Amino acid sequence: MPKIPTPPIPAPLKAPPPRPQESNGAVRPVDHAANAGTAVVDWVDERTSLSGAARWMMFRKVPKGTNWFYTLGSATMFAFLNQAVTGVFLAMYYRPDASGGAYESIRYVTDDVFLGQFVRGMH
Repeated sequence: MPKIPTPPIPAPLKAPPPRPQESNGAVRPVDHAANAGTAVVDWVDERTSLSGAARWMMFRKVPKGTNWFYTLGSATMFAFLNQAVTGVFLAMYYRPDASGGAYESIRYVTDDVFLGQFVRGMH
């Protein structure tokens, strides 16, 4: 599979160079905090190389004809499919019994079924 080149960072998002009268050689605590955050992000990026994928996803060109109705329609489809799939999974374990069986079946899904609490939370 060919490697997709990462697009360059747009000019408005690049940090401007410091002005000569701003620094004067004095380091403020805010500068240390900013450098610490940058160092952590650089450390994580060095080991995972996620910045290329994030930059590709955030700054890629959107095809013509894409509008809000298209976007909201795909979000609605994702929500519907999520409800359908998790609902079928939960229906396999649920017992609609009025004498306490319903509560016990929900407790069983939450406590004992593999990924049951996750699926119940997604539903």
